[in-house]
Amino acid sequence: MMVELIILLLFLGATFTCLLSGYPVAFGLGGVGVLVLGGLIALSMVGVPLTGADGWAIVDATGWRDLSPLASDVYRHMAPSGQTLLAIPLFVFMGTVLQRSALADRLFEAVPALTRRVPGGLGVAVVLVGGLLAASTGVVGASVVTLSAIALPALLRNGYGFRNAAGVVTASGTLGQVIPPSIILILLAEQVGVQFQSAQIAQGNFAPLAVTSGDLFRAALVPGVLVMLGFAGLALWFGRHATGTDDAKMMSWRAIANGILPPVGLIVLVLGSIVTGVADTTSAASFGAVGAAVLASRSSVLIWSTTVLTVLIFGWRQFAGFTALEPLILALYLVVLAMVAWAGYLGFRRGVFQAALNDMLRLTAMIFAIIVGAGLFALCIKAIGGDDLLSQGMIALTALVGAEDPQQTARAALLVLLMIIFLLGFVLEFVEIIVVVLPLALPVVFSVPPEVLDPVWAGILIALTLQTSFLTPPFGVALFYFRGAVPDQGSTLQLYRGVLPFIAVQVMVIVLVWFVPALI
Repeated sequence: MMVELIILLLFLGATFTCLLSGYPVAFGLGGVGVLVLGGLIALSMVGVPLTGADGWAIVDATGWRDLSPLASDVYRHMAPSGQTLLAIPLFVFMGTVLQRSALADRLFEAVPALTRRVPGGLGVAVVLVGGLLAASTGVVGASVVTLSAIALPALLRNGYGFRNAAGVVTASGTLGQVIPPSIILILLAEQVGVQFQSAQIAQGNFAPLAVTSGDLFRAALVPGVLVMLGFAGLALWFGRHATGTDDAKMMSWRAIANGILPPVGLIVLVLGSIVTGVADTTSAASFGAVGAAVLASRSSVLIWSTTVLTVLIFGWRQFAGFTALEPLILALYLVVLAMVAWAGYLGFRRGVFQAALNDMLRLTAMIFAIIVGAGLFALCIKAIGGDDLLSQGMIALTALVGAEDPQQTARAALLVLLMIIFLLGFVLEFVEIIVVVLPLALPVVFSVPPEVLDPVWAGILIALTLQTSFLTPPFGVALFYFRGAVPDQGSTLQLYRGVLPFIAVQVMVIVLVWFVPALI
């Protein structure tokens, strides 16, 4: 047992050293796993005995064979979730197109115009825009940087003060964690679904319930709205003595509608198709990507005509059965394709798509590289039985918390996992936490029947905990994004003080979801 523990600590120590050194995470995770496992095999080949508590060799001289099939093992590790993971680049493309086409700027101009006469209305507008950006981009960094550029100056001009303004902007940017369609929820659904099914099959349940990203999207709606309402209430309170929002532009209702309705309509249609079960996550993501391309044309005629024709085609396909109309519907479909192609041409001519594709490829490549590296690392850990050791450690920590029946044991294990995730959120990105930590810890959490512990409920609690961790000083990732966007304004201490009330709101929502699971 001592040798196994030392080897596991060697793995984890080498991994954290690599991560904290600034070396790229994707290559560091997989590289550390292969190098440490290869080094152990080399020691075994020169005669160093590496045996576990049961007397069996942990690795031996023939263990080099464990390295040869790793590539195919990583492929098999990712293959079951391939279609779900395909939604990630599509949602990222949708968000980057909306951001690069200045729709976020138009949104921020339109929303404050509706709240300019309300004291503190500008802060509420920032939270609302943050929620809409979260639903479109799904990425915390993009939301925080965008809000820092377009919202922070307006808040400072209207007397919010740097502390309150920084808190509103940074907290609003983290809504991308829990507002669907969040990339975090997609990755969480993939891991929660796989680990839950594996744990249930191990207990003899060969027909376990499937957990999909649509399930997590539906479950996240109420907690996400509660967090956003809490943030809006704080922003309203902070702005009660502000100088007002008189610098908000006077806009016509037509301008407001053109600034708000297109992006909001696209988000509602994408989420609505997933929540109602009309389309799966990947199909809805492709629809969102095409819709964003049309919005990027910034042509009202093109946008509204495409929307009307699409609704007609969809309605006919869903509710009508008139075969005589098929030629007409086909003609309308071809017209819609032509409009989408024209919108794409306009987007390329304005340079929107080039920038959006560049952002999408960089972010998607980073995410998938981390997934591959994390899969390789997890396979290396499992090759020496490290997953069993980590499971035993989780069980020991759970015993310290105290549990008597299966439900208490499962909840105690989940509570321990949430605390570990909260701490790891200070030093790791959400992708590493989801694809490295969860596969090793969730089997213990899900080692009970689903009626004892709902996997969807556990997934939402994990997402809320990650959101809280990314906002908590001194290592919250959102804080670093904010300081990177505005390095010369205010002090770091003011930033820390500004986010504390928003952290309290998040903790309250976590506690509420914990004790009232029906909220999901």
